[in-house]
Parts: sequence; structure tokens; C-alpha cells
Amino acid sequence: MLFRLFLVLKTALLSLCFLSFVAWASPANAENPNILIVGDSLSAAYGIPQQQGWAALLQKKLQLENYRYDVVNASMSGETTSGGASRITAALKQTKPAIVILELGANDGLRGLPIKEMTANLSNIIRQSRKSGAKVLLVGMKIPPNYGPKYSEAFSQSYLQLSRKHKIPQVPFMLENVATQPDLIQQDGLHPNTLGQPMILENIWPQLKLLLKK
Repeated sequence: MLFRLFLVLKTALLSLCFLSFVAWASPANAENPNILIVGDSLSAAYGIPQQQGWAALLQKKLQLENYRYDVVNASMSGETTSGGASRITAALKQTKPAIVILELGANDGLRGLPIKEMTANLSNIIRQSRKSGAKVLLVGMKIPPNYGPKYSEAFSQSYLQLSRKHKIPQVPFMLENVATQPDLIQQDGLHPNTLGQPMILENIWPQLKLLLKK
């Protein structure tokens, strides 16, 4: 009984933190449509100033290219697809995005979680996002072969399969030309540094641009 109460309180606390973060990140201009980023530490500017992360750089690029959108970055370090699925309803309700950039799965892969569960969670987020009226851009990931080449291959292919299943655009690998360059990665060997952030945006921009309207 006490354990169940602990889980309920923990879930409520996490949800409250998530909503507070979204509220803090929401732009002041209510006239512009929102682009909601649902991601993990790779999108949350882990280990670097927020204004130098690719999400902040995206806002600047949108303004430079004369696209009237506001970026709401609801990414959380350590987030899994399960966590994202549990919070997407509240995020969609609060931000009412025109576009959702879905960047989750890396933490599932690093923990060796079942790919079937990961894809089910991502499908859930995609369905809810589209039901709300938002377009979805799926950002793919790849993981090291720690759990064997079979798992790693199935992991990366799951994004392509989801893209085809839901007929949504996909970025094959957000860390293309970044992950293999030591000078673009922080000392932890996992997270891109400030030099790698513009390259992440370059990987995402071509597919995102197809969803934008002026």
C-alpha cells in the first residue's frame, strides 16, 4: 500500500515538474503556432548553456528564415519513451502545437529495454499528437552495439518502420556526423557539446522545413 502511494506521488511530482517546465518554456507571443520538442538530454542542452542547444538555435533559424513559429522545448534529461508517453497528453493540452518534434528512445536503447515496448510508446505519442491536430517529425537514433548487432539494428530500424506505419517524416539519425567526432562530444562521451549543436540542427532542418508554413 505504501509502495503504491509512493508511485502515485512520484508520478504526480514528475508531471508537475514537466508542466512547470513547459510553462516556463512557452513563448510569450500567443499568435504564433508552437513547435513542441519532446525529447531527452540530447534535446535538453545537457551540460551546456540552454541558449546554445539546438532547440534554441532552431528558434533563431526560424526567425532568420521568416517562419513565424515559437519553439517550446519540453525535453527532459533521462527521459524514456514511457515517460514521454505518460506526459504527452498534458503537454499537448497546454501548448497546442502545430508541430511535434519527437526525439525519444536513446535512453530505452542504452538500458536495453524491449524494442516492442519502445515502439508502442512512440506510436502512442504519435497518435495523440496527430489526434490533437499536430504534424509529427520523428527523430531517429542509433546506439552502440553493446547489446549485440541484432538489437542495435532492430533499434535503428524501428524508427523507419514507425515512419512508414504512421506516414510521417523521419530524420534517420540526429547525430549524423556528430557522434563519431570526439571534438563535437562532451567528456562523458555521449552528449554533443556546443560545437555539435548546429550540426544537429542541420540534420533536423531539411525534414522539419517540409512541415513549416509561412
